[in-house]
Amino acid sequence: MKNICKLTNLYPIVCLIVAALLINGCGKEEAPEVVVAPAEVKVEAPVEKKPVAKLPNLGTDAEDYYTFGIDAIKEGNFTLAVQAWEKAVEINPEMVKVYNYLGRAYYTQGMIEGAIDAYKKAAELDPANPQSYINLGIAYRYDDEYELAIEELNKAIELNPLSALAYDEIGMALIKLEKNDEAIAAFNNAIAIDAKFPQPHNNLGVIYLMQGRSKDADNEFKKFEELMKEKDAKQAKIMGGASH
Repeated sequence: MKNICKLTNLYPIVCLIVAALLINGCGKEEAPEVVVAPAEVKVEAPVEKKPVAKLPNLGTDAEDYYTFGIDAIKEGNFTLAVQAWEKAVEINPEMVKVYNYLGRAYYTQGMIEGAIDAYKKAAELDPANPQSYINLGIAYRYDDEYELAIEELNKAIELNPLSALAYDEIGMALIKLEKNDEAIAAFNNAIAIDAKFPQPHNNLGVIYLMQGRSKDADNEFKKFEELMKEKDAKQAKIMGGASH
C-alpha cells in the first residue's frame, strides 16, 4: 500500500482501487489448460534379416551332399554344412565319413548330444577305427560322462596301443574323477609314446600343483611351453612353405 500510493498526485480513491486489485486479483481466471505435446515416437528402421541359407536340391547322390558340406565348412557356414551332411546320411545311412564330420560340426557348435550320437554311429559302422572311439570319448568327457569317456578311450587303445591322444584324454577324465595317481600314469604313458606332445606336460603340471609339488609343476609347465613353441614354429614353417 505504501509503495503503491507513494505518488501524491494520485487520488486516494485510485490507490484504494489499485490496492484492491493487487490483493484480490482481477477476478478468478481459470488456469490455462496445459497442452502436453505427445512424445515423439521413434520409428526404428526394420532390422534387415539375413536370408537363411537353403540347401539346394543336389539329387539323390549322398556323395554330392557330402562334398557340398565340405565346401560350406570352408566358407564358415556350419548350418548349411550340417544340413548337407544330414541329407547325405539320410540318403546313405552307412556313410561313415559323414558321421565323423557331423560329429565334429555338432561338437564345435556345443551340440554335445548330437556329437555323441554321430560318433556312436561312426564307431558302430567302423568298429576297427580307433579314431571313432577317441572322438566319442572326448564328446563324453565334455558331457561330464567320465566313466563312459574312459571306456571308449580304452577301446581306442586296444586297437592302437600307441595312441598318445587316447592316454592324454583318459588322464583328463581321471582328474575329474579325482584319481590323480592314475591320471599321472596315463599322462606319462602319453609322453612315453610321443615325446613331442605338449598337452600331457601341462596336465601333469596341473596335478602337481594340486598336490603341492610346485617345483615339479614348474618343470612340466616349462616343458609344455617349449614344446608349444616348437610346434608353432614348425607350423609356421609349413604355412610359410605353402605360400611359395
